[in-house]
Amino acid sequence: MEVDPMLRAFGLACAAAFFVAAPALAEPTPAGPDPDAARMWSYWQSDGTAWLSGQAAAAARDGSVIGWRFAATPDGSAAESPRGDLPAFDQVCGKEPAASGHQRVAVVVDFGDAETDAYPGEQPPAALTRCVSGAEGATGVDLLSLAGRVRAEGAGAVLAVNDYPARAKGGSEVAAAPSEPAEGGLPVLWIAGGAGAAVLLAGGVLVARRSRGRATL
Repeated sequence: MEVDPMLRAFGLACAAAFFVAAPALAEPTPAGPDPDAARMWSYWQSDGTAWLSGQAAAAARDGSVIGWRFAATPDGSAAESPRGDLPAFDQVCGKEPAASGHQRVAVVVDFGDAETDAYPGEQPPAALTRCVSGAEGATGVDLLSLAGRVRAEGAGAVLAVNDYPARAKGGSEVAAAPSEPAEGGLPVLWIAGGAGAAVLLAGGVLVARRSRGRATL
């Protein structure tokens, strides 16, 4: 029995379409990370050519570049380093030296990828890069708190930066240490103490004048 040419052409077209679509059907559509997968903020230090994992509770050196990255770590593997070009300190902070007793550090904050790192329904803020000035001995967490609002547990376990991720609860807000003192200014306590001494001195002079005035009457 002869097959109708139109039916034969239709059959060949269906077969071709099946073979084209077969690879796509065989490969599962990639899905985002498990909503309950582990996620964390990790701390990094630049050696000038790459990001190296560091200890957030350790003091950062003046003129250094540090980074923080939020990422999903579903298999418990090492966290991801900040993305984008590795900045140079001079590009962020310029070449002015830090004030006495302070250190300047370039801080990079990468809030992670929206599709692979964020919790479902959350949108990561844009990455930020800032130059901060902290007291000598300031840790990576201390310097991060000068670049944004930080909640942490313990010395180095950062939970959220600028309230991201919103799902991260608990911890306590890290108080941002004051930056550089005003140039050419005196410490506030010294100024207050000097003003108080001036008031007392003026009062003593006035009392002495009144006493001499009464003695001459």
